[in-house]
Amino acid sequence: MIALFAGSFHPPTNGHLDVIRRAACMFERVVVAVMVNPEKKYLLSAEERCEMLRRAAAGLDNVEVVWGTGLTAELAKKLGAGVLVRGVRNVTDMEYELQAADVNRMLTGIDTIFLPARPEHRAISSTIVVDVARHGGSLDGMVPEPIRNDIRRWFSAG
Repeated sequence: MIALFAGSFHPPTNGHLDVIRRAACMFERVVVAVMVNPEKKYLLSAEERCEMLRRAAAGLDNVEVVWGTGLTAELAKKLGAGVLVRGVRNVTDMEYELQAADVNRMLTGIDTIFLPARPEHRAISSTIVVDVARHGGSLDGMVPEPIRNDIRRWFSAG
């Protein structure tokens, strides 16, 4: 079965990579989709985010990274995905993700599975990573090592 894990990944975090690794153990193929919302402003292009995710997930042979626009459920249908994968860090995430899962199921019949964040990743979000990087803080433990320097460079104040 093909699983789709979609998000903005702006930038990718260790939490994202953990969900990708766990999903890769559960499914025959995992497609990680960097989604582009034309109403949002991104410092990193979709191509840059895809490239970072490819390097971070190197060695996971059943993981493919793509980018897309529009509805996640429609992309899943187009890719032949049988399930959507979502990581949840807290109750707030879960409330939002449950609503999205219901809509995605209503639109396409595709179910969503939720992977709870491991304790060491619960406090980490892309927004926090950007803030820490902009202020020159340590990104150790927050982002995958293969892309750590890129994130420092792209989001630093200097």
